[in-house]
Amino acid sequence: MSRKQRVCLGAAAVGLLGLVTACGGGGTGSSGNTGAAGGGASSGNSNVSASQGKPQDGGSIVIGQSQPFNDTLLPFETSSGYTNFVVQFAYDTLLTTDQQLNFKPMLASKWQWSPDHLTLTMWLRDAKWSDGTPITSDDVLFAMNTLANPDYTKVLQGPDAYYVSSVKGFQQIQAGHATSFADTGGFTKVNDHEFQIHFTTVDAAVLYSDIANISPLPSKYLSSTPIKDWINSDISKHPTVVSGAYEYQQVNHTDSVVLTPNPYYWNGKAHISKITIETINNDIAPGMLANGTLDMYSGFQPQDIPKLSQLPNVNVKKYPTLNYAFVGLKLYQPEFQDVRVRQAFEYAFNRQEMARAITAGMGTVVNSPIVPFSWAGATAQDGLNTYPYDPAKANQLLDEAGWTKQPDGWRIDPTTHQTADIHLLYSTNSPTSQTEAVSIQQFLKAVGVKVTLDTPVDWNTFVSKILSKDKSVQMFFVSFGPSVDPDPREMWSEGAVFNVDDWSDKTNDALIAKTYDQAAFNKADRKQALIAWQRYVNQQLPELFLWENQGLIAYSKRLHIPDQDWEVYGPINFNNWWVSQ
Repeated sequence: MSRKQRVCLGAAAVGLLGLVTACGGGGTGSSGNTGAAGGGASSGNSNVSASQGKPQDGGSIVIGQSQPFNDTLLPFETSSGYTNFVVQFAYDTLLTTDQQLNFKPMLASKWQWSPDHLTLTMWLRDAKWSDGTPITSDDVLFAMNTLANPDYTKVLQGPDAYYVSSVKGFQQIQAGHATSFADTGGFTKVNDHEFQIHFTTVDAAVLYSDIANISPLPSKYLSSTPIKDWINSDISKHPTVVSGAYEYQQVNHTDSVVLTPNPYYWNGKAHISKITIETINNDIAPGMLANGTLDMYSGFQPQDIPKLSQLPNVNVKKYPTLNYAFVGLKLYQPEFQDVRVRQAFEYAFNRQEMARAITAGMGTVVNSPIVPFSWAGATAQDGLNTYPYDPAKANQLLDEAGWTKQPDGWRIDPTTHQTADIHLLYSTNSPTSQTEAVSIQQFLKAVGVKVTLDTPVDWNTFVSKILSKDKSVQMFFVSFGPSVDPDPREMWSEGAVFNVDDWSDKTNDALIAKTYDQAAFNKADRKQALIAWQRYVNQQLPELFLWENQGLIAYSKRLHIPDQDWEVYGPINFNNWWVSQ
């Protein structure tokens, strides 16, 4: 089962039920079995054993989420990871990934590029909607037209228009001069199961970052209702025609949803008869797991592992993610425009100790935006500065940057000629946020930089502030989940939506361009281009890298999830799950 993956912003380690919001993943290929190579999911702690025995049909499970989902249950309608987790049970994407982050077929059985890499041909497998009608090329076109429709972004405030932004005719549709890629030269229907997508420019990442994540939409049922009316209609709040392993049986606003098997699912009818997803308070989740009223939950912290491991009927699973913690810096603020200041701050942090204390040993220090787990992750052997804890070096760099110390030990900010006072913003989303913020404050205090902790804000307010150019924001703490595909554009290009540091740098943009040019269709060349870009980011430090997080999930031992179905961000292939009767 695929998941729609976009940029992930979270205040702590983000797992299966967390704020997963990034787009697909990497590599090159034409047959559906090539792509990015990397590590697989970890085996977890000692009380996790491989699922054994023959799968049984029937039974029910309850999955808990720590936050409510939105009542918009079609693909592409939300950036909420909690909602997207629900949606992925009901809608499949064109491609998915395996444990090694290689792309493989899903609704699309194979794909092939033209020699000039401007036309992509895809073939749909013989799949059906939950009403028994075929999923066709028309449904892919309808989904693409939806993403390009101006009402999608203006009324639905949909976050995924960029999936089709490089397809021929996107700007025409956005401007209202056309309504379909079939009329702009962007889409050719060969037959019901074969289609071609035509692009304006060569882009080695576009398939895996964008097109792979498109979920066909049932045009027969949706086309008669204007997109602007979807958000307030049953079409969105309780979709009745789905492509995924499960269909929506009952939806209780934003509190819970009941899912039952899709009888026409292309990959075989799911084993579990009923899955309920509902909002569960963190405080009561352990007790519910212990007494069997909850079967899966991932809102726990690393410090909870010893307690969870004592529950005899519960598995505790740890697995690698692409999520990393960092201190964000609004680079339009004058305090951070000297690279020596940014480097000094990085040297001032004892990141090994911070990771050990805050993540209970589950965090691994990172030095670039692509974590070591990824096939494209750069290392010290590739020329990255590891910024070891070195207060003396931090003090030296601050002195060189003109941040002179006063007799009281505090430094002068040369841009204001007053005592430096950097404000740190963080959210209430994680119980460890306060600890993390105080740790940042204390390490910078040790080199004479005063940090004031702003009053923590709720998650939505926090995200709104860091995604805007709110001048009150200087420095902030957050975790970040980049794409499975290491395409840097959405997070790092000038003006990109998730360029949370507001970094504007021509060299950066030029290096990013090398990661998706014609040469980058060769995976080895693309990896070297990505490493070169990481070296530059590592030297410039537009943000202060901390540690890579691991995912943590607790689930009932009566719930069986095949080992091969554990992937980055959690378990997939929901139709393969089964419960002991």
